[in-house]
Amino acid sequence: MTALDNHPPINYLKLKTAGILYNKFCLGIFSELVWGTTFIYSFFQLYLNLEGHQYNGVISFIQLIWTIAFTWGFVSDIMPIYGKRRIPYMVIGWIGCSLSFAFCALLKNPQPYFLVDGCYLNKSIISNPWSIETAEPFVYALAAGTYMLSITQVSLMSLIMEYNRREPIYNRGKTTTCSHIMEAFGRLLTVVSVGILLNGPSFNGIFCWEISMSQYFMGLSFIGFVGIFTSLFTTVEESNLSTVSKESISKYSNELWKIISEKEFVKFCYFVLFYSAFFNVQSSASVKVKSIWARVTPIPNMISNIFASLLFIISMYLYKMYLINVSWRKVLCFTTCSIVFVTFLVDVLTIFNYIRNPYFYCSEAIIIYFTTGIVAVLILQVSGELSTSKLEGATFGILTSIATSAPPISLIIGNIVSANFDVSNDDRYLRDSDDDRWSVFNSILCCKCINLCAIVFLFTLLTEQKCQIQENLKSLMKWPLRRNAFVAIYCSVLLLTVVTNLFTLHPLTSCSTLLGGSGC
Repeated sequence: MTALDNHPPINYLKLKTAGILYNKFCLGIFSELVWGTTFIYSFFQLYLNLEGHQYNGVISFIQLIWTIAFTWGFVSDIMPIYGKRRIPYMVIGWIGCSLSFAFCALLKNPQPYFLVDGCYLNKSIISNPWSIETAEPFVYALAAGTYMLSITQVSLMSLIMEYNRREPIYNRGKTTTCSHIMEAFGRLLTVVSVGILLNGPSFNGIFCWEISMSQYFMGLSFIGFVGIFTSLFTTVEESNLSTVSKESISKYSNELWKIISEKEFVKFCYFVLFYSAFFNVQSSASVKVKSIWARVTPIPNMISNIFASLLFIISMYLYKMYLINVSWRKVLCFTTCSIVFVTFLVDVLTIFNYIRNPYFYCSEAIIIYFTTGIVAVLILQVSGELSTSKLEGATFGILTSIATSAPPISLIIGNIVSANFDVSNDDRYLRDSDDDRWSVFNSILCCKCINLCAIVFLFTLLTEQKCQIQENLKSLMKWPLRRNAFVAIYCSVLLLTVVTNLFTLHPLTSCSTLLGGSGC
């Protein structure tokens, strides 16, 4: 089988096309902020000391904004600007992202939850008891920046998909894996910057100095403007990609509707939503185990994430070289089981005080990076197989929106499960009695059992490989009823997630047991 597009492959290592790699690097810097644990953990947990379910709610709300990114996939497909469908929208996204982080820099610098006494953090004195109120404007601003970043992400990945469709089937996917490697380097830079610059007494770190949050946000805003430069001057949509006429909305909608009615597309939508939702369920006790019992400070967190990023880069290279044509089911089954069992072992040894070492506890992040990297590449590969010319943005946008709506759902499930064991408050971890340990253990055990249920969707909804997808697409089989059912399920879950997260962030309702709190 040959390429899906008759044009010759793009050499993205040349200067005029290397912009997709530069942009992926910048995108990785911001992706680690909103999707990784380094910055979110340092700012909202170590600095503001939010309760476990509030911390999960913050992550959920920020990431949830990404679920409406698919709208920009539609817009960039049918409304080219100056003859180009991707680069102008990448620039719009970078401008909005930069302004959002500049707004964070202009907000009043928040006080840490505990009192800073010289070079130390005095945890016996609370200096900011209104930490959740302090966090709110930053959460909303970060959510706005995330939304603008999603515009850049969808537009950039649509361009990469266009390049990917030109590759022959035996090595199709190499462009996507290379771009993810560059994104990993960007994530690595964020990890190092947080570990060094946000490692002072306010973060319970080891240095006597630290930069303010306002200064850090301003630096991020500058990096966003670097993304604007790389989009305009080092990224090129070649003539056959940029000379796109404006298509009628009705014709475009009909073509898109045919794609999303395909059996393969509907199956993959179900897979992305349910596999990700079950696999990412996490107890709200995890963040407290990490900060109080394992005593993870910025330096161990930084070192573990550096190793995790390096492993991610290596795994992407190995995947590109040796696993690109291996069954997706086998790869994901192995990684799913590995991460569940390894992380559970680390949690058990930490909970029952066999090994309470920050470097040991952070080792689970290394396993997590490997799995999330494989899943991200898989979504991009399948998007390229299912989409047709001029519909790359909408196809990737829809699948990405579904994928990003799953973690917030997972956090809600985790909060509800954890509420039965009352593991969000610090008191349980400070007492550290046998009863407290078993409550935390039971909470985490329930969540790990839910994680393993994701394997069911792996073998029932995921196609084996690229060749099988193309063969199945030739049958032209439609799933209209299952498609409509999925739309109804997705919209209902999305509405529930938005409402739940808004209540979790509000000080008057965040204590509700339904949201994972200890009760109002």
